[in-house]
This record gives sequence, C-alpha cells and structure tokens, in this order.
Amino acid sequence: MNISLILTKQCNLRCRYCFETHENVFMTEETALKAIDMAVRNNDKSVGVSFFGGEPLLCKDLIYRCVEYSKRFDGVKFSWNMTTNGLLLNREFLEFARENKIFIAMSHDGLMTRANRLYSDGRNCLETLDSRLKLLLKYQPSAFIMATTTPETAGDVAESMKYLFERGVRRLNLAIDARPEAGWDEPSMEVLSSQLKMVAGYVCDQFCKGRDVYFNPFEEKILAITRDRACHICKLGMRKPYIDWNGLIYPCIQFGDVADYVMGSVQTGIDAGRRESIYRKSLQSPEFCEGCAHRKRCVNDCACINFQQCGEMSQVSGEQCAFQRMLIECADEMAREMLEKDEKRFSARYL
Repeated sequence: MNISLILTKQCNLRCRYCFETHENVFMTEETALKAIDMAVRNNDKSVGVSFFGGEPLLCKDLIYRCVEYSKRFDGVKFSWNMTTNGLLLNREFLEFARENKIFIAMSHDGLMTRANRLYSDGRNCLETLDSRLKLLLKYQPSAFIMATTTPETAGDVAESMKYLFERGVRRLNLAIDARPEAGWDEPSMEVLSSQLKMVAGYVCDQFCKGRDVYFNPFEEKILAITRDRACHICKLGMRKPYIDWNGLIYPCIQFGDVADYVMGSVQTGIDAGRRESIYRKSLQSPEFCEGCAHRKRCVNDCACINFQQCGEMSQVSGEQCAFQRMLIECADEMAREMLEKDEKRFSARYL
C-alpha cells in the first residue's frame, strides 16, 4: 500500500499558481504513526510513504520520526519519497535521505521562478533555489525536478527548461497552471506550443551529442507508442490515498476538504465500499474524448486534474486537451528526428 501524508498546509512560499490554502495546521506524530500502522495492516510486505504539503520540510522532525518508527516492522519493505520546494534542504537532511533511501522530487521553474515563486514579502527565490538544487543533485543526481508554467510565463518555458538542464538536471517535468482562474487562452497556448517545439529541439540536440536528458511530458508520449502502454493510469484512491493533516483520508490531494470524497480516517481505516464507489465514478469516460486517436497517449483519465479544472472527474478542460495535443505533436517530431539521427541509441532509450 502507498500513502501520501499531508504533513502541513503551511508553506514558506506564496507561489502565484498554488492551489494550497496555507493554513497554519500540522499533522501530529500520533496521526502520522497511525497512518503507517494502517498501511502496514493493508500490506505487510511493502509500504510506500510520500511526504507532502504545503511544505513537508517544515516538519523535518516528524519525517525523522516516521522513518525511525518504520524500523519496528520486521519484514516490511518501506520506500520513501518527498515533494518539496527545496528551500529547506541542507546537508544534514540529504545525508539522512541518502541513508534511508528517501527519493526527493523538487519544484523549480527555472527562469520563470522570478515571476511565480515568491516569498510572502514578494521577493523571488531563484538564487536560493539554485543553491539548493545544486546541493540536491550532488546527493541525488537523478532527482526529479518539476516546473509549472502560467499564461504570463509561457514565453519563458524553453529558456527555463534549458536553464535547468544546464545546471545538471536530468529528469524534468512541466505542468501548466491547472487552476480554473489561471487564464489560459488561444494566444497563450500558441506561445506555449512554440516554446515546447524549442524544448524538443534542445532535447534532441543533447541526444545527438550523447547526453541523455529526459523531459517527462515528451518521454511518456513516446513510450506510450514504443512500449504500447497507456500514458497515464489514474486508479483514483486505489494506488495512493492521501491522508490529510487531521487524519482524514481522500482519494487524491485535489479532493482535500471536500466532504463528499472522504474515504475514512487513520482511526477507522479506509472504507472499502466508499473507496470503490469513488474509483468506479472516476472510470466514467469523458464523452469529449470518445473516438480521439490520441486517447491512449493523453491524461484524460486523471480524475484529480479534471476535478480541479472542471469540478467533475469525467470532464476535460479545453486547455488541458490543447496542452496534451501539443505535447504529442512535439514528442513525435522529436522522436522521428532522434530515430533518424541515431537508431541504435533511440532503440536503447525507448525500446
């Protein structure tokens, strides 16, 4: 069983695209340990725990305690990961993460950070973030870095991705601001499309020079073809239930605080019937996607994104559809060029 622990809703940043509430609430040790107990009861062989927030590194002591507590379960294999804005990373914690195999995913928007990732007083955090990124990559060279773009920063996507790759990032993701109020329109989408084509050109150029860098939105689209698999499988509430700071269990973070989607608590456990009902509801196929040739290579089944953008799990927003289509187009053009330039290395990478 895999679980995500929302250690706090508080954060040391005020990113312009953030959907979090920044409430000054924190998970107690009792709640966190009960969550681990529950996960072990559901699978006494293997347990995955993700630390999330807000900013989970505001709760370092609780992370230390959870890892230490897990060692009492003989025969249970624990895997750990964390999503962080990175500002509170230091050598002490990274040594601890290396010793206990905690995989760290860090948010960094490249040059777009100047506009979008701000302290509460309005200052951007790019300089500090760069120093933390350098430190993280020293300990975890393949750390997953996550960027987000908004309509206002869409024109900086290519330079921002290049900025991160040139600082040693090997695995990079890009998402669009998914809030309904984000303000995506046709002109900003056209800007984003042209920027993604430049990213594809850069990744292909690096490939031809013998350097493997991975831009995840393209990689997953290519692998859906070369390995004949779905690009994305949601399995809402089944794969990784989210446990809020107060112990209530939700199918995913976007459903937090929505009473209709509570699946139980760490005190009572997961209501199997409730979880099954939510999962079945998430399987309703968007009518908008019927007959689309890109369906297998799209994230139209991501119930949490659909819920966040449209208020319904079975609806797909126009901007998400446009984003997925441009990713597929760029990925295919990039893959064709890679294949023509070096078939052997292309096969090793994708087949």
